[in-house]
Amino acid sequence: MFTRKTLAALTISSALAVTPAAYAAKMITVANFFPDTHPNSIALKETFKNEVESLSKGELKVKVFSNGVLGAEEKLYNSVRGGTVNMAILGTIMDKEVQNVGIIQLPFLFKNYEHAQNALNSDIGQKLVNDMDTNTGLHFLAYGVQGFRVVASNREISSMDDFQGLRLRFPGISSMIEIGKNLGANITPLPISDVFSALEQGVVDGVENPYPNIVASKWYEIVKYITETNHVFTPNLYLMNNNFWNSLTKEQQQVVSTAAQNAAKQEWSLLIKQESENKAKLEQDGVKITVPDKAFHDALIKAEESAYENYYTLHPDARDIVKEIIAAGEK
Repeated sequence: MFTRKTLAALTISSALAVTPAAYAAKMITVANFFPDTHPNSIALKETFKNEVESLSKGELKVKVFSNGVLGAEEKLYNSVRGGTVNMAILGTIMDKEVQNVGIIQLPFLFKNYEHAQNALNSDIGQKLVNDMDTNTGLHFLAYGVQGFRVVASNREISSMDDFQGLRLRFPGISSMIEIGKNLGANITPLPISDVFSALEQGVVDGVENPYPNIVASKWYEIVKYITETNHVFTPNLYLMNNNFWNSLTKEQQQVVSTAAQNAAKQEWSLLIKQESENKAKLEQDGVKITVPDKAFHDALIKAEESAYENYYTLHPDARDIVKEIIAAGEK
């Protein structure tokens, strides 16, 4: 016969015996605007999701929304800041709020992928996002990569003169629009999700973006010329809503941070490998790729010189950081 005391003891024992799996796991929603085949989407699903769920022993779950199903970059930026999305992968759309993050996309700043990766994963990279939390309400986790930007167009570009009258889509970021105008093109800012239809309908003559985006978004089906200008390097920033970040335990924060950094490493590796494969595919599909000769390349760099001084006027601390980045590429 059970006494009242025995029943009470059994109740307590039962409560203590409940395993962590009996509690609802905390869900992390992660969104980007890239297709499923893009290195970022692959890295989020193969590395970030798997590592977060395994390392947290089921306390955290991850749901990845790729293909821009939750919106293009501007909408995702607003969503993650507002907390309707916990985490997003963005470019430097926050350059108006974050003092020095726009430095990354100054023209012809990085020599190659090794230079960019080494600089961004050093103390220099942290300087660029020091005020991210304060000014945006977002917690920076890692630097991924979109790549060096090239121009895909409906006509061949082999000199600066060929940019005249060319209607080019550029992202709606002031520094990027300036870079486009310096080339001599007519610039049309559009969300990345609108580019295919704009090319198809002749609203624009071309688009500048890294090779993986050109292939994944199938813009090459419409425009058959690529000029390998490599005028700007574009990163991916892994960013989490700060309130959500602070709701995690220290152990969970470490799990998320480690998984994000490992996903970013996979993304870099995949993108660099994909780029050479993408170029081969494009040529097989009838796309002509033009690599600027020295005279054209020097003219491109000269055309963009004013972008630096204009940037320094608004961001006086940037000059020293740019010097550090350049020095990192000379080591």
